[in-house]
Amino acid sequence: MFSFQQSDELVFHEIPCSISFQQPATNQQDLIVELHNHVNMEGNSNISVSKARKRQGDQSPSSKPNSVTTDGGEGDCKDEHTQRKLVHREIERQRRQDMAKLYASLRGLLPLEFVKGKRSTSDHMHQAVNYIKHMQESIKVLSVKRDRLKKDVETSVPGPMMNSNEKNVTHPFRNTVSISSCKGGIQILINSGSTEGGVPLSAVLKAITEEGLNIITCTSTKVNERLLLSIQSEANDQVLTDLSMLQQRLTAVANDY
Repeated sequence: MFSFQQSDELVFHEIPCSISFQQPATNQQDLIVELHNHVNMEGNSNISVSKARKRQGDQSPSSKPNSVTTDGGEGDCKDEHTQRKLVHREIERQRRQDMAKLYASLRGLLPLEFVKGKRSTSDHMHQAVNYIKHMQESIKVLSVKRDRLKKDVETSVPGPMMNSNEKNVTHPFRNTVSISSCKGGIQILINSGSTEGGVPLSAVLKAITEEGLNIITCTSTKVNERLLLSIQSEANDQVLTDLSMLQQRLTAVANDY
């Protein structure tokens, strides 16, 4: 310590060196003990936390079966849905194959003039409807012709009371009719057994036109007292013309039945 006297002399006083450091030492030991305890507590807490985490890790597998079950259920649903889609796709593919075969079969039944220039399936269906209507109309026309020919044949048959001599007197000579198809039409040949009576030409030509034939040429020739009549005609629809029925009708008309 420094002190000043009145004489302004600087006087040095000895300071006893009896400063005790025991109390700080004690405090230092206490601090070490507290620090040690704190470290132990932190270690224990870390151990407890690690144990808790370990327990949670041990318990987590027990909870996995539920998630596995859930995932398994979803997987089954997805598999069932996929299987249904595959079945539906297979059915649709089979249906399209069957329809394609039916369309091809229908297209093969239609005449060339109905499918010419038509490529789409809808056009083929429309043309099939038109073809069916056309065939129905043709059947009606043929039915009318059939009934008319039946009527002509029935009226041409002699009655049961007429004997053979009367038949020969009434029809001593029979006019024969032959029909053949030729290029671009139909050729009709009528062979008359008598040049005097001849053939009712107007009735024959009328019957031919009623059958839907267009007459192109008509020529007659006398050979050995017989009359040969040749008629060249053109058919609008030669496929629908029944030559046998036409021959029966012209035979009946040529003999005035």
